[in-house]
Amino acid sequence: MRRMLILAAVLLGVAACQPPTPGSDEASGDILTVYGEIGTVDRGPVDPVTEPLFGAFGMEFDAACLFNWASLTTLEQHLIETDFPLGGPVRRFSGPLLRDVLAIANPRGDRLIVTALDGYQREIELDRVLQHDVILALRMDGQPLGIGGFGPAMLVWPRGSDPALADMPDDDWLWGVFAIELVSAASQ
Repeated sequence: MRRMLILAAVLLGVAACQPPTPGSDEASGDILTVYGEIGTVDRGPVDPVTEPLFGAFGMEFDAACLFNWASLTTLEQHLIETDFPLGGPVRRFSGPLLRDVLAIANPRGDRLIVTALDGYQREIELDRVLQHDVILALRMDGQPLGIGGFGPAMLVWPRGSDPALADMPDDDWLWGVFAIELVSAASQ
């Protein structure tokens, strides 16, 4: 009997250390919220009581399109090998094309306001994202991007393979990305 209990404890411990499987409760947490001028929505307004981070950054919306880890990893994954930071070591980033993620949200605006967990924001023209193979990286050097590092997601530009982006600064390489707002230049 004691052996069975030890075996059960070991098996439970091993199971607890495994990454979440798609469809499990652990894999269903949303890591990216796309809102603003979009045509596809699957959630309602911000709840200031349970979503204080949105409130801390002054983000308000009535509807949004959500993405969790599993939904982002089911999209076609792309690899970019490039230096990061600029002039630093070459790293291997992988994740879906940002334009594929945005296509699901059905963008109506022409600009993105990308927000990172540290509050850093950049406004980026949607056309730039559509013209280049920018990825929403979920992994770096084969490892998932984690909170406290560059995660949950990071914008990575193919400056190593796209001559139009050669030597671009790191300003539009946002890490810790959790929200993207679509806006129109005319509405600002």
